Amino acid sequence: DASMYAHYLFNAFDTAQNGSVKFEDFVMALSILLRGTVHEKLRWTFNLYDINKDGYINKEEMTDIVKAIYDMMGKYTYPVLKEDAPRQHVEVFFQKMDKNKDGVVTLDEFIESCQEDDNIMRSLQLFENVM
Repeated sequence: DASMYAHYLFNAFDTAQNGSVKFEDFVMALSILLRGTVHEKLRWTFNLYDINKDGYINKEEMTDIVKAIYDMMGKYTYPVLKEDAPRQHVEVFFQKMDKNKDGVVTLDEFIESCQEDDNIMRSLQLFENVM
């Protein structure tokens, strides 16, 4: 079920936060994701996770996103996901990203942590040869 993740993705594309995505917004986001700098891609990704747009990612927001991703993956993954997998994923995320341990992840913490992670940096390059 991709409906919840699609909702969050739509909100990330809806830069004016008015319930609609203009073609220009869509093209700008694709441009960033396909051809943007590492910093631009990470800023866009942070914006996706910052559901309430307050400049921070808290555990509730991250849990909502992770649950949406797990729902999209389905119940029949291999290996089978445990029921508390989303919570564990969020805990690992915060251990890595919340540098000052204040319970929220700022854009700066997010960018710094992502740039230190080779897997994340490789994943940002996935679409570089598209188009």
